[in-house]
Amino acid sequence: MKKAASGIAGLDQVLHGGFPAGRTTVVIGSPGCGKTVLAMQFLTNGAVEFGEPGLMISFEESAAALKSNFSGMSFPFGEIVDKSVHLVDGRLPADTVQAGSFDLGGLIAIASSLIAKHDIQRIAIDGIDALFALSGPGAHRRRELQRLLDWLTESRLTGVFTIKGIEDEGGVAGHFGLAEYIADGVIRLRTTLIGELSRRTVSVLKMRGAGFEAGEHPYLISDAGIRVLHTPRRTEMAAEVLSERLSTGVERLDRMLVGGYRKGTTTLISGLPGTSKTSLGSAFLNAGCRAGERCLFIGFDEPAEQMLFDVRSIGLDLEQWLRSGLLCAESFTTGGAIGDEHYLRIESLIDSHAPTRVVIDPITALEKSGGQEIAGIVSERLVGLMKARGITAVFTAVSDSHLGEMEATPMRVSTIADTWIFLSFANRGGERNRTLTIIKSRGTSHSNQMREMLLSVGGIDLADVYSAGGEVLLGTARMEYEQRQMLALGAEEERLVRELEAIDAESEDVKRQLRSAERNLERLTERRSSLIARASAIGGVHDRDAALVAERRRVDPVS
Repeated sequence: MKKAASGIAGLDQVLHGGFPAGRTTVVIGSPGCGKTVLAMQFLTNGAVEFGEPGLMISFEESAAALKSNFSGMSFPFGEIVDKSVHLVDGRLPADTVQAGSFDLGGLIAIASSLIAKHDIQRIAIDGIDALFALSGPGAHRRRELQRLLDWLTESRLTGVFTIKGIEDEGGVAGHFGLAEYIADGVIRLRTTLIGELSRRTVSVLKMRGAGFEAGEHPYLISDAGIRVLHTPRRTEMAAEVLSERLSTGVERLDRMLVGGYRKGTTTLISGLPGTSKTSLGSAFLNAGCRAGERCLFIGFDEPAEQMLFDVRSIGLDLEQWLRSGLLCAESFTTGGAIGDEHYLRIESLIDSHAPTRVVIDPITALEKSGGQEIAGIVSERLVGLMKARGITAVFTAVSDSHLGEMEATPMRVSTIADTWIFLSFANRGGERNRTLTIIKSRGTSHSNQMREMLLSVGGIDLADVYSAGGEVLLGTARMEYEQRQMLALGAEEERLVRELEAIDAESEDVKRQLRSAERNLERLTERRSSLIARASAIGGVHDRDAALVAERRRVDPVS
């Protein structure tokens, strides 16, 4: 089916391209939900962006009132009114007295003349229920409405009707009970009060012969008109993007994450107040700006200037990047607007600044903009937005001390974030020391050790793991343990020195005894040699004398 794009941001995506061309769509909503604004944007954008002149027939406001009301809008209505967009006042005079059934023949004749004269291709009929409120019985209203729709179809105009809706527990029913059945398409605009905040949503109830995205889609009304918050159902990411790493701004944390955050992913940094979540996010931005990347900081409920000033105490000069244009820092008050509005503001900043790194501090502040459910939905949409744009994002979250330190925020951010870093305090020995733990990091290995996080004028650092008896020691406890260890080692060294001295003394004594024994051995050896010599000499004399005696006695030789 051919579509006629509305040019309204997000709405064409919900409608899979726009309104069905040559057909009629009814827009139902309660007063103040923006029905007339939508109709006027549809006509203005059609004339300016798509070269399709339009006609507005209003049964509630005069042409002069419409011109006045839309003169302050930023879309170019004032430039084209009475040129490409024409206005017809369809209201009955104030002194009109109903006398019989109302006939639309005259109005159709006037509109047909303008359509032929100006080559009208789009038409909006605003507040037609105001006209039918003065007409006859229901059967007559139905015939006249059907007559109007048939005329639009024959004219091949793309039409938009606006009708006041009837809010009930089941949703919105069409005025007179006709719109759902007669029109080709039905769109509902709805305003819901959440606490003290109003939330507007648009939903497509039907669209004959055309696809659309079901469900309620939040939208905002500003001087730029209506903007629908549309999040794609499926987010695609390039595999090569995930293989790249971006520095966290803390060298040792980079090593714990095997190179840093993966590009295009979202990291949640959660912890109790005072655990330096903002400082860690600021270090990430500082590293990006130093590398020449464009960065965006979004702060909730605290001026961005306060953050810029505070991080100077840890050696981070982010103001230089603000002056250079690499860093954009903005702050919003969460309690004054619904979460959907904050999302669209962030999306607009991303569109205008085109950052590669984004820090939102803290994401949990969105709970004050419509409750946990709205905050969770907005957070999920923000994660999807970051992935769709290839942005590496860091969200900080304030943990609820009543839930326990290791509890995640109830907004489900911890489940949809790719990496989760948990900051806490270790309370021991009368002091509190900051600790850092990586709870998860999808698709990559990471350190499972708890580290002490140290803040100084030189920046952020993580201390080496130091454990004793199976327990990680931090701060003063670590210093005291190290001192005890040093004292123990000193005492052991003294004992060893004394023992070595005793061994040396005993060795000298043994050496003296050995030298005395060697001298005795030499003396004994010499005496033995002397005795052997004497014995040999005596034996020689004996043999000689025996031979002489045997010779004299003429003894036979021994055989």
